Amino acid sequence: MASRTDALPKYVKIANGRIVYRPYLPQEQRQYHPTDRYGYLKPPILLGRVGDDYDTILQAYLAAKASLVKHEAHQKHSLGWIMQHYLDHLKPNRAAYKRIDNLKRILDHPLEINDKPSTLAHLHLKHLSKPLMQSIAQKRLADYIANGKKGTSQVNKEIALVSAAITWAINYVHDIDIDQHPLSRFKKLKEEVSTRHVSDADYATQLQYAAQLVDWLPVVFELTYLLASRGVETLDIRLSHCTAEGIQVTRRKGSRDNIILWTDRLRAAYEAALALHKTRDIRLADPYLVPNRDGSQLQRSSLSSYQSDLKLLMRQAGLGHVYWTMQQLKAKGVGDSEDKTVAGHKTEAMRQRYDKKLQRNKAVK
Repeated sequence: MASRTDALPKYVKIANGRIVYRPYLPQEQRQYHPTDRYGYLKPPILLGRVGDDYDTILQAYLAAKASLVKHEAHQKHSLGWIMQHYLDHLKPNRAAYKRIDNLKRILDHPLEINDKPSTLAHLHLKHLSKPLMQSIAQKRLADYIANGKKGTSQVNKEIALVSAAITWAINYVHDIDIDQHPLSRFKKLKEEVSTRHVSDADYATQLQYAAQLVDWLPVVFELTYLLASRGVETLDIRLSHCTAEGIQVTRRKGSRDNIILWTDRLRAAYEAALALHKTRDIRLADPYLVPNRDGSQLQRSSLSSYQSDLKLLMRQAGLGHVYWTMQQLKAKGVGDSEDKTVAGHKTEAMRQRYDKKLQRNKAVK
Protein backbone atom coordinates (compact mmCIF):
# COMPACT_ATOMS: atom_id res chain seq x y z
CA MET A 1 0.00 0.00 0.00
CA ALA A 2 2.77 2.41 0.89
CA SER A 3 4.19 2.21 -2.62
CA ARG A 4 0.95 3.41 -4.09
CA THR A 5 0.09 6.32 -1.78
CA ASP A 6 0.91 8.73 -4.58
CA ALA A 7 -1.98 7.22 -6.53
CA LEU A 8 -4.62 7.92 -3.87
CA PRO A 9 -7.66 9.80 -5.23
CA LYS A 10 -8.17 13.46 -4.52
CA TYR A 11 -9.14 14.27 -0.91
CA VAL A 12 -8.05 10.80 0.29
CA LYS A 13 -5.37 11.28 2.95
CA ILE A 14 -3.34 9.27 5.44
CA ALA A 15 -3.86 10.40 9.03
CA ASN A 16 -2.50 8.58 12.08
CA GLY A 17 -2.22 5.31 10.21
CA ARG A 18 -5.74 5.58 8.83
CA ILE A 19 -6.83 6.31 5.29
CA VAL A 20 -9.72 8.77 5.19
CA TYR A 21 -11.80 10.60 2.63
CA ARG A 22 -12.32 14.26 3.50
CA PRO A 23 -13.55 16.21 0.48
CA TYR A 24 -13.96 19.96 0.19
CA LEU A 25 -17.64 20.78 -0.37
CA PRO A 26 -18.88 23.83 -2.30
CA GLN A 27 -21.21 26.19 -0.45
CA GLU A 28 -24.35 24.82 -2.10
CA GLN A 29 -23.59 21.30 -0.81
CA ARG A 30 -22.91 22.24 2.79
CA GLN A 31 -26.62 22.35 3.63
CA TYR A 32 -26.67 18.57 3.16
CA HIS A 33 -23.43 17.54 4.92
CA PRO A 34 -21.62 18.67 8.12
CA THR A 35 -18.36 20.50 7.43
CA ASP A 36 -15.67 22.34 9.35
CA ARG A 37 -15.27 26.09 9.05
CA TYR A 38 -13.12 25.67 5.96
CA GLY A 39 -15.72 23.62 4.10
CA TYR A 40 -14.20 20.14 4.48
CA LEU A 41 -16.40 17.15 5.38
CA LYS A 42 -16.54 16.60 9.13
CA PRO A 43 -15.90 13.98 10.29
CA PRO A 44 -13.96 12.37 7.43
CA ILE A 45 -15.00 8.93 6.16
CA LEU A 46 -12.73 6.07 7.15
CA LEU A 47 -11.69 4.00 4.12
CA GLY A 48 -9.17 1.69 5.79
CA ARG A 49 -5.72 1.58 7.32
CA VAL A 50 -2.19 1.80 6.03
CA GLY A 51 -1.24 -1.58 4.65
CA ASP A 52 -4.72 -2.45 3.39
CA ASP A 53 -5.01 -3.62 -0.21
CA TYR A 54 -5.19 -0.67 -2.62
CA ASP A 55 -8.18 -2.07 -4.50
CA THR A 56 -10.05 -2.43 -1.21
CA ILE A 57 -9.33 1.22 -0.39
CA LEU A 58 -10.46 2.27 -3.87
CA GLN A 59 -13.72 0.37 -3.53
CA ALA A 60 -14.34 2.01 -0.14
CA TYR A 61 -13.61 5.41 -1.71
CA LEU A 62 -16.10 4.85 -4.52
CA ALA A 63 -18.70 3.65 -2.00
CA ALA A 64 -18.10 6.77 0.14
CA LYS A 65 -18.60 9.08 -2.83
CA ALA A 66 -21.77 7.26 -3.81
CA SER A 67 -23.01 7.47 -0.22
CA LEU A 68 -22.55 11.26 -0.17
CA VAL A 69 -24.41 11.61 -3.45
CA LYS A 70 -27.22 9.38 -2.18
CA HIS A 71 -27.46 11.30 1.10
CA GLU A 72 -27.57 14.61 -0.75
CA ALA A 73 -30.28 13.38 -3.11
CA HIS A 74 -32.29 12.07 -0.17
CA GLN A 75 -32.05 15.39 1.66
CA LYS A 76 -32.74 17.37 -1.49
CA HIS A 77 -35.94 15.52 -2.27
CA SER A 78 -37.27 15.32 1.28
CA LEU A 79 -40.58 17.05 1.98
CA GLY A 80 -38.87 19.52 4.30
CA TRP A 81 -36.37 20.55 1.61
CA ILE A 82 -39.11 20.84 -0.99
CA MET A 83 -41.29 22.94 1.32
CA GLN A 84 -38.45 25.35 2.16
CA HIS A 85 -37.52 25.89 -1.48
CA TYR A 86 -41.17 26.20 -2.47
CA LEU A 87 -41.64 29.00 0.06
CA ASP A 88 -38.42 30.66 -1.10
CA HIS A 89 -39.87 30.58 -4.63
CA LEU A 90 -43.29 31.77 -3.45
CA LYS A 91 -41.89 34.63 -1.35
CA PRO A 92 -45.05 35.08 0.76
CA ASN A 93 -45.59 38.37 2.53
CA ARG A 94 -45.47 38.57 6.30
CA ALA A 95 -49.18 37.93 6.78
CA ALA A 96 -49.19 34.96 4.42
CA TYR A 97 -46.05 33.47 5.96
CA LYS A 98 -47.68 33.55 9.38
CA ARG A 99 -50.58 31.49 8.05
CA ILE A 100 -48.33 29.13 6.08
CA ASP A 101 -46.02 28.66 9.06
CA ASN A 102 -48.99 27.34 11.00
CA LEU A 103 -49.96 24.93 8.21
CA LYS A 104 -46.49 23.54 7.59
CA ARG A 105 -46.37 22.19 11.12
CA ILE A 106 -47.67 19.00 9.53
CA LEU A 107 -44.04 18.38 8.54
CA ASP A 108 -43.26 17.94 12.26
CA HIS A 109 -45.65 14.97 12.38
CA PRO A 110 -43.71 12.02 13.87
CA LEU A 111 -42.85 9.08 11.62
CA GLU A 112 -40.55 6.11 11.69
CA ILE A 113 -38.14 6.15 8.76
CA ASN A 114 -35.86 3.13 8.36
CA ASP A 115 -37.02 1.98 11.81
CA LYS A 116 -35.78 5.20 13.40
CA PRO A 117 -37.85 8.04 14.94
CA SER A 118 -38.16 10.89 12.47
CA THR A 119 -40.70 13.33 11.04
CA LEU A 120 -42.63 13.84 7.83
CA ALA A 121 -40.16 16.58 6.88
CA HIS A 122 -37.40 13.97 6.46
CA LEU A 123 -39.49 11.64 4.30
CA HIS A 124 -38.18 11.31 0.74
CA LEU A 125 -40.81 12.34 -1.79
CA LYS A 126 -40.77 8.99 -3.58
CA HIS A 127 -41.81 7.26 -0.34
CA LEU A 128 -44.92 9.42 0.12
CA SER A 129 -48.23 7.76 -0.73
CA LYS A 130 -51.92 8.46 -0.40
CA PRO A 131 -52.46 5.68 2.19
CA LEU A 132 -49.64 7.12 4.32
CA MET A 133 -51.05 10.65 4.07
CA GLN A 134 -54.56 9.37 4.89
CA SER A 135 -53.14 7.76 8.03
CA ILE A 136 -51.39 11.01 8.97
CA ALA A 137 -54.57 13.00 8.31
CA GLN A 138 -56.65 10.77 10.58
CA LYS A 139 -54.06 10.92 13.35
CA ARG A 140 -53.79 14.71 13.16
CA LEU A 141 -57.57 15.05 13.15
CA ALA A 142 -57.80 12.87 16.27
CA ASP A 143 -55.16 15.05 17.97
CA TYR A 144 -57.04 18.26 17.11
CA ILE A 145 -60.32 16.81 18.40
CA ALA A 146 -58.59 15.68 21.60
CA ASN A 147 -57.51 19.30 22.09
CA GLY A 148 -61.05 20.58 21.72
CA LYS A 149 -60.81 21.68 18.07
CA LYS A 150 -62.74 20.54 15.01
CA GLY A 151 -59.56 20.14 13.01
CA THR A 152 -61.07 18.94 9.71
CA SER A 153 -60.52 22.15 7.78
CA GLN A 154 -57.07 22.63 9.34
CA VAL A 155 -55.86 19.17 8.30
CA ASN A 156 -57.22 19.62 4.77
CA LYS A 157 -55.38 22.93 4.46
CA GLU A 158 -52.15 21.39 5.78
CA ILE A 159 -52.29 18.63 3.18
CA ALA A 160 -53.19 21.14 0.45
CA LEU A 161 -50.01 23.08 1.28
CA VAL A 162 -47.88 19.92 1.05
CA SER A 163 -49.56 19.05 -2.25
CA ALA A 164 -48.90 22.54 -3.65
CA ALA A 165 -45.21 22.27 -2.70
CA ILE A 166 -44.95 18.91 -4.46
CA THR A 167 -46.61 20.33 -7.58
CA TRP A 168 -44.01 23.12 -7.60
CA ALA A 169 -41.18 20.59 -7.19
CA ILE A 170 -42.43 18.45 -10.07
CA ASN A 171 -42.39 21.50 -12.31
CA TYR A 172 -39.17 23.18 -11.18
CA VAL A 173 -36.79 20.70 -9.50
CA HIS A 174 -34.51 18.59 -11.67
CA ASP A 175 -34.23 14.82 -11.11
CA ILE A 176 -37.23 14.76 -8.78
CA ASP A 177 -37.38 10.99 -9.41
CA ILE A 178 -41.16 10.51 -9.44
CA ASP A 179 -43.48 9.82 -12.37
CA GLN A 180 -46.67 11.35 -10.99
CA HIS A 181 -47.95 13.44 -8.11
CA PRO A 182 -48.24 11.07 -5.10
CA LEU A 183 -51.25 12.96 -3.72
CA SER A 184 -53.14 13.28 -7.01
CA ARG A 185 -56.89 12.97 -6.32
CA PHE A 186 -56.23 12.69 -2.60
CA LYS A 187 -59.52 12.27 -0.76
CA LYS A 188 -59.87 15.14 1.68
CA LEU A 189 -61.47 14.78 5.07
CA LYS A 190 -65.18 15.41 4.81
CA GLU A 191 -65.99 18.81 6.27
CA GLU A 192 -69.29 19.46 7.96
CA VAL A 193 -71.45 21.76 5.84
CA SER A 194 -72.56 24.81 7.80
CA THR A 195 -76.31 25.41 7.95
CA ARG A 196 -75.95 28.66 9.87
CA HIS A 197 -77.51 31.86 8.62
CA VAL A 198 -75.65 34.76 10.23
CA SER A 199 -78.08 37.01 12.09
CA ASP A 200 -78.02 40.79 11.72
CA ALA A 201 -76.99 41.08 15.37
CA ASP A 202 -74.03 38.69 14.93
CA TYR A 203 -73.02 40.51 11.78
CA ALA A 204 -73.03 43.89 13.53
CA THR A 205 -71.06 42.54 16.50
CA GLN A 206 -68.27 41.18 14.33
CA LEU A 207 -68.09 44.43 12.38
CA GLN A 208 -67.44 46.30 15.62
CA TYR A 209 -64.56 44.01 16.56
CA ALA A 210 -63.13 44.12 13.03
CA ALA A 211 -62.87 47.90 13.29
CA GLN A 212 -60.48 47.44 16.23
CA LEU A 213 -57.97 45.62 14.02
CA VAL A 214 -57.69 47.57 10.76
CA ASP A 215 -59.73 50.25 8.98
CA TRP A 216 -60.41 48.38 5.73
CA LEU A 217 -61.75 45.12 7.21
CA PRO A 218 -65.29 46.35 8.05
CA VAL A 219 -65.51 47.86 4.55
CA VAL A 220 -64.58 44.54 2.94
CA PHE A 221 -67.17 42.79 5.12
CA GLU A 222 -69.96 45.20 4.18
CA LEU A 223 -69.20 45.06 0.45
CA THR A 224 -68.88 41.27 0.54
CA TYR A 225 -72.27 40.99 2.20
CA LEU A 226 -74.06 43.41 -0.10
CA LEU A 227 -72.47 41.99 -3.26
CA ALA A 228 -72.91 38.36 -2.09
CA SER A 229 -69.31 37.86 -3.17
CA ARG A 230 -66.30 35.90 -2.05
CA GLY A 231 -63.80 37.95 -0.10
CA VAL A 232 -61.24 37.63 -2.90
CA GLU A 233 -63.86 38.83 -5.41
CA THR A 234 -64.37 41.93 -3.29
CA LEU A 235 -60.63 42.55 -3.27
CA ASP A 236 -60.61 42.25 -7.09
CA ILE A 237 -62.91 45.27 -7.57
CA ARG A 238 -61.31 48.40 -9.05
CA LEU A 239 -62.80 51.89 -9.19
CA SER A 240 -63.50 51.37 -12.89
CA HIS A 241 -65.87 48.54 -11.94
CA CYS A 242 -68.09 51.05 -10.13
CA THR A 243 -70.46 52.31 -12.81
CA ALA A 244 -73.54 54.50 -12.96
CA GLU A 245 -75.66 51.35 -12.65
CA GLY A 246 -73.84 49.70 -9.79
CA ILE A 247 -70.74 47.64 -9.00
CA GLN A 248 -69.54 45.03 -11.47
CA VAL A 249 -68.33 41.84 -9.76
CA THR A 250 -65.99 39.43 -11.51
CA ARG A 251 -67.02 36.06 -10.13
CA ARG A 252 -64.73 33.07 -9.65
CA LYS A 253 -65.19 29.30 -9.72
CA GLY A 254 -67.45 29.34 -12.76
CA SER A 255 -70.08 31.78 -11.45
CA ARG A 256 -71.44 34.40 -13.82
CA ASP A 257 -70.11 37.98 -13.65
CA ASN A 258 -72.80 40.52 -12.86
CA ILE A 259 -73.55 44.08 -11.82
CA ILE A 260 -75.11 44.67 -8.41
CA LEU A 261 -77.39 47.68 -8.74
CA TRP A 262 -77.03 50.61 -6.40
CA THR A 263 -79.02 50.78 -3.17
CA ASP A 264 -78.62 53.36 -0.45
CA ARG A 265 -76.70 50.87 1.67
CA LEU A 266 -74.40 49.78 -1.18
CA ARG A 267 -73.74 53.44 -2.00
CA ALA A 268 -72.80 54.04 1.65
CA ALA A 269 -70.36 51.11 1.56
CA TYR A 270 -68.86 52.51 -1.63
CA GLU A 271 -68.40 55.93 0.02
CA ALA A 272 -66.73 54.25 3.02
CA ALA A 273 -64.27 52.60 0.63
CA LEU A 274 -63.57 55.94 -1.07
CA ALA A 275 -62.86 57.47 2.34
CA LEU A 276 -59.99 54.98 2.71
CA HIS A 277 -58.38 56.42 -0.43
CA LYS A 278 -57.90 59.76 1.33
CA THR A 279 -55.63 58.07 3.88
CA ARG A 280 -53.53 56.21 1.26
CA ASP A 281 -50.76 57.26 -1.09
CA ILE A 282 -52.62 56.25 -4.24
CA ARG A 283 -50.28 55.79 -7.20
CA LEU A 284 -52.38 53.77 -9.64
CA ALA A 285 -54.51 55.31 -12.37
CA ASP A 286 -57.21 52.73 -11.66
CA PRO A 287 -56.81 51.77 -7.99
CA TYR A 288 -58.69 49.03 -6.22
CA LEU A 289 -61.91 49.99 -4.48
CA VAL A 290 -60.58 48.80 -1.13
CA PRO A 291 -56.94 49.83 -1.56
CA ASN A 292 -53.63 48.84 -0.12
CA ARG A 293 -51.32 51.66 0.99
CA ASP A 294 -50.47 52.66 -2.60
CA GLY A 295 -53.79 51.77 -4.20
CA SER A 296 -52.67 48.28 -5.18
CA GLN A 297 -54.64 45.17 -4.38
CA LEU A 298 -54.93 43.86 -0.85
CA GLN A 299 -53.82 40.24 -0.79
CA ARG A 300 -56.09 37.36 0.06
CA SER A 301 -53.48 36.25 2.59
CA SER A 302 -53.84 39.56 4.43
CA LEU A 303 -57.59 39.09 4.65
CA SER A 304 -57.12 35.54 5.95
CA SER A 305 -54.56 36.69 8.50
CA TYR A 306 -56.81 39.42 9.89
CA GLN A 307 -59.73 36.97 9.95
CA SER A 308 -57.62 34.68 12.16
CA ASP A 309 -56.72 37.58 14.44
CA LEU A 310 -60.36 38.61 14.61
CA LYS A 311 -61.44 35.09 15.50
CA LEU A 312 -58.94 35.04 18.37
CA LEU A 313 -60.02 38.49 19.54
CA MET A 314 -63.67 37.45 19.67
CA ARG A 315 -62.86 34.21 21.45
CA GLN A 316 -60.98 36.17 24.10
CA ALA A 317 -64.08 38.34 24.51
CA GLY A 318 -66.25 35.25 24.97
CA LEU A 319 -67.84 35.68 21.54
CA GLY A 320 -66.37 32.71 19.72
CA HIS A 321 -69.89 31.45 18.99
CA VAL A 322 -70.72 34.74 17.23
CA TYR A 323 -67.75 34.67 14.84
CA TRP A 324 -68.58 34.00 11.18
CA THR A 325 -66.41 33.16 8.17
CA MET A 326 -66.26 34.84 4.76
CA GLN A 327 -68.16 31.92 3.25
CA GLN A 328 -70.91 32.33 5.84
CA LEU A 329 -70.98 36.05 5.07
CA LYS A 330 -71.50 35.36 1.37
CA ALA A 331 -74.27 32.90 2.29
CA LYS A 332 -75.91 35.67 4.35
CA GLY A 333 -75.76 37.93 1.30
CA VAL A 334 -77.51 35.32 -0.81
CA GLY A 335 -80.05 34.47 1.87
CA ASP A 336 -80.97 38.08 2.65
CA SER A 337 -81.29 39.12 -1.00
CA GLU A 338 -84.68 38.98 -2.69
CA ASP A 339 -82.88 37.82 -5.84
CA LYS A 340 -81.27 34.42 -5.22
CA THR A 341 -79.21 34.73 -8.41
CA VAL A 342 -77.32 37.66 -6.88
CA ALA A 343 -74.06 35.70 -6.48
CA GLY A 344 -73.95 34.65 -10.14
CA HIS A 345 -74.44 30.94 -9.46
CA LYS A 346 -75.43 29.15 -12.64
CA THR A 347 -77.33 26.27 -11.09
CA GLU A 348 -80.22 26.02 -8.68
CA ALA A 349 -78.23 23.51 -6.62
CA MET A 350 -75.49 26.07 -5.95
CA ARG A 351 -78.03 28.77 -5.13
CA GLN A 352 -79.68 26.50 -2.59
CA ARG A 353 -76.30 25.55 -1.15
CA TYR A 354 -75.59 29.19 -0.28
CA ASP A 355 -79.11 30.13 0.78
CA LYS A 356 -79.07 29.17 4.47
CA LYS A 357 -81.92 31.38 5.49
CA LEU A 358 -84.83 29.48 6.98
CA GLN A 359 -87.85 29.59 4.68
CA ARG A 360 -91.12 31.07 5.89
CA ASN A 361 -94.18 29.44 4.37
CA LYS A 362 -97.85 30.10 4.93
CA ALA A 363 -100.04 27.38 6.33
CA VAL A 364 -103.15 26.17 4.55
CA LYS A 365 -106.11 28.44 5.22
